[in-house]
Amino acid sequence: MNFSKTAKSGTQMTYNDFQKIADTLIKQDGRYTVPFFKASEIKNMPAATTKDAQTNIIEPLDVWDSWPVQDVRTGQVANWNGYQLVIAMMGVPGQNDNHIYLLYNKYGDNELSHWKNAGPIFGYNATPLSQEWSGSAVLNSDNSIQLFYTRVDTSDNNTNHQKIASATLYLTDNNGNISLAQVANDHIVFEGDGYYYQTYDQWKAANKGADNIAMRDAHAIEDDNGDRYLVFEASTGLENYQGENQIYNWLNYGGDDAFNIKSLFRILSNDDIKSRATWANAAIGILKLNNDEKNPKMAELYSPLISSPMVSDEIERPNVVKLGNKYYLFAATRLNRGSNDDAWMNANYTVGDNVAMVGYVADSLTGPYKPLNDSGVVLTASVPANWRTATYSYYAVPVAGKDDQLLVTSYMTNRNGVAGKGMDSTWAPSFLLQINPDNTTTVLAKMTNQGDWIWDDSSENLDMIGDLDSAALPGERDKPVDWDLIGYGLKPHDPATPKNPETPTTPETPETPEMPNTPETPKTPENPGTPQTPETPNIPEVPLTPENPKQPETQTNSRLPQTGNNANKAVIGLGMGTLLSMFGLAGINKRRFN
Repeated sequence: MNFSKTAKSGTQMTYNDFQKIADTLIKQDGRYTVPFFKASEIKNMPAATTKDAQTNIIEPLDVWDSWPVQDVRTGQVANWNGYQLVIAMMGVPGQNDNHIYLLYNKYGDNELSHWKNAGPIFGYNATPLSQEWSGSAVLNSDNSIQLFYTRVDTSDNNTNHQKIASATLYLTDNNGNISLAQVANDHIVFEGDGYYYQTYDQWKAANKGADNIAMRDAHAIEDDNGDRYLVFEASTGLENYQGENQIYNWLNYGGDDAFNIKSLFRILSNDDIKSRATWANAAIGILKLNNDEKNPKMAELYSPLISSPMVSDEIERPNVVKLGNKYYLFAATRLNRGSNDDAWMNANYTVGDNVAMVGYVADSLTGPYKPLNDSGVVLTASVPANWRTATYSYYAVPVAGKDDQLLVTSYMTNRNGVAGKGMDSTWAPSFLLQINPDNTTTVLAKMTNQGDWIWDDSSENLDMIGDLDSAALPGERDKPVDWDLIGYGLKPHDPATPKNPETPTTPETPETPEMPNTPETPKTPENPGTPQTPETPNIPEVPLTPENPKQPETQTNSRLPQTGNNANKAVIGLGMGTLLSMFGLAGINKRRFN
């Protein structure tokens, strides 16, 4: 059997989708922009001042990716003996310090200062060589906690070898003080198979410093049959691999002929864009777990739910919620991890940030998924990345009694003091997202205290509602974004110096991230075994048939614009000079800040 180079399973984020998401961000469409929060109301999280896992010193820590212990079927925040439990990545600002901590509060208490810290889950005397990154957690039938997290080994030349792991947490309650009594069954669940999902060895063999690697952020969910699955962030494997050939795959573009041809020649005309397009292969994967609740292992592996060859190299923190009879898949992304430099540089210039949340909907957990709002855009940045009220790492939590609303949580500031000294990364106010019957979404003018994970009658806080002026602290509106400090590796955003979007400055080649093509009928290896390098792939011998329905031969999203059947003939029939003159780049000159 040969590996397919024209696979078509799963749903694809196309170049046209990416452009629409960026355009929506630039337009600041109120249906999708993250609400303005009143900067003067934002506080550092008291529970984040604690004994650090690496330094063993009590000091203020940044808190970023966080997730509640949830009911595995409903996704609602679990009630553990009258408490709500949240697990969060935390660390000393400006240091390579990434470990996970257990936070707790009385169930339904929405006061930020009432949260307490039970300490790092894997103890003290930790080092940067072994880190823990984002995941999910669910309540087991015996009241223990099943944690899914990303185990990261940085010992190989400071690279990030990511593996999806799981452990069982046993807690004790001593007069209102929760502590970790035992961590058991800590083991690796999955780290790539090489065919559907890129392995660390494959990445290392090809990486030249500009390629993101991802095998993280596993989200646990149980379907109506009682089967448990993990949805996770990954990169596509050999079935639909990264490479320059993806630039010539018409399925990756997703627009009409004019858009596709113009985009093709724009990619070929810019070395940075071409490099990014060559490396891009972000994916949202899915696997089925066995029936061992406390020692889960992979039972079946499926082709990606979402893939973005040639378009984006990072779509992270996926989470899935069931509302009514439909499944909604959400993920966070930074547009500057994509290949369309013109799009994300315009976002940086116009708004000052390029973060977004994307969403998809399906009738079954395994898909096929269709993008919400036509392009997949659900949330877009509304303030510059170095403002106190900037947010990221969006995570949607179901609202009890509602099958058409979600509570969106996130963290505030992009870490390491980018908003100024003492402005630690902290939990943001949460807000409501309306899910409409026509597969569109709307951000509602409903927001909470910082760190509220459960929406109820006491949640709404009108004092948090801001506008463009109050969302900035004094002096922030005139402060240019230092992208190097933020860690994006981008050129500075300076509102006082207009740039010409038609000829954007070529960004520096991004380094390997600190955290971090279209699959035919999916064939799941029964036993993937040890993956081989791309030059000598290990071809699965006995494919499994995924439980989800057969994928269609064309893109699964009927709402996306379709390319014409004679598109390739049109390219051949037109001369190069004619094409270049016909499809000049359209600049965007809109400015938000003066």
